[in-house]
Amino acid sequence: MLKQRLLGLMAAALVALSCSATALAQTAQFETWINSGLNSPIGLTHAGDGSGRQFIIQQGGAVRVVRNDTLQTTPLLTVGTGFSCTYPGDASASVVGFTSGGEQGLLGLAFHPQFESNGRVFLSISDSAGDTMLVRFTMSDPAGDVMSAGDLQSCTVILRADQDFSNHNGGNIVFGPDGYLYFGLGDGGSAGDPCSRAQTLAPGTLVNTGSGCPADSSFSSNGGDPQSRALLGKMLRLDVNGTTAAGSGLLCGRPRIAHSAEYAIPAGQPGGDAGNISSACDEVWAYGLRNPWRFSFDVAGNMIIGDVGQNWIEEVDFEPANTGGRNYGWRCREGSSSLNSGTPYCNDPAVTETFIEPVLTYLHSGGACSVTGGFRYRGEVILTRGKYLFGDYCTGQVWTSTPGTTWTTGVNFGAAMGFGLTSFGEDEAGELYMLHGNTIYRLNGDRGLFYDGFE
Repeated sequence: MLKQRLLGLMAAALVALSCSATALAQTAQFETWINSGLNSPIGLTHAGDGSGRQFIIQQGGAVRVVRNDTLQTTPLLTVGTGFSCTYPGDASASVVGFTSGGEQGLLGLAFHPQFESNGRVFLSISDSAGDTMLVRFTMSDPAGDVMSAGDLQSCTVILRADQDFSNHNGGNIVFGPDGYLYFGLGDGGSAGDPCSRAQTLAPGTLVNTGSGCPADSSFSSNGGDPQSRALLGKMLRLDVNGTTAAGSGLLCGRPRIAHSAEYAIPAGQPGGDAGNISSACDEVWAYGLRNPWRFSFDVAGNMIIGDVGQNWIEEVDFEPANTGGRNYGWRCREGSSSLNSGTPYCNDPAVTETFIEPVLTYLHSGGACSVTGGFRYRGEVILTRGKYLFGDYCTGQVWTSTPGTTWTTGVNFGAAMGFGLTSFGEDEAGELYMLHGNTIYRLNGDRGLFYDGFE
């Protein structure tokens, strides 16, 4: 009897859907979720622990917790100028500090796939010198909403990268479906990638002359690897469950050159010994990126990257699941257009043949300036399922696009909200959020009775 009733409800729902497709398309919208109590929120994620919590990162250093749709008063943790962590090889913690403002600050947050049992939390930050740092905390009570003093003392430096300039840091960190941590780094900053980081693979070929290009002596004197600049303009992939012994491999992101690293290189890494870009640092998964501010994975394991353009073109890149070693073209291409054509490297057929074209682009017209990568929606708002949502930081416009052999042209999702669309976020149930200014919106609309997946 119950089975018959459920089948009847499902059939009725399908009939209703077929009769009101136009209405459904018009009712999906972003509605205000949290509009007070936040300061420069730039990311939202979840812990995958069944708690239903959302975690919001504020650029100024705080990780805020939302439980049962209520923003908690006390942050999970706050990173500040006196922030201390332990480097591999050190017996005690050292002050690593913190820099916020512009394109620096607390830029990424990711929870270990087994967070519920191991309590491991990862942050991407700008340290006191403005360099990139990946750190790890271990919570003694993963179900807690505030880290204890002991949890804060567990901070360990996992990876460091010397930054040439203060902008184009990237900083997003995401665990992929394969269980590895992906880390998107910008090209090191300044207009046009003057130090040519995005296309530099072999660390020995780094540009060390010109304005801003020489290695930072303070970074090196603190044990950092000046070759870490070869990680810029790249997508990294790390096995954070492993370690790498001192002197082993071509690791460019070791926190201290003379010591082991608190990460390993996954088998089959493109930048590894047998990879198709083996001259690169072992951490490298893909390259040719300008500023992959936000990227995500869909349920099929494909990576979708919003890569911020320079003067006139924004782009979205698509990487099929488990396909590394790709060259997304910057600084020889902006979008699908040629750039720096006078540079011999950018005219070399052996190089240009490797460029992967973006699946979506748009111009800096009508005030547009910077793509904010989003997610391929997997929640319950019926006609938005399977579509990729992304937006523009300056105009606040949001578009949807349907992936395929040729991606359909993005359709404006709603009225432009104006300057300040910093990020999109996703919760455990696959519902989508948009962060604009100090307000967070949640996608709402007509919902289905079940989610049947998509390819």
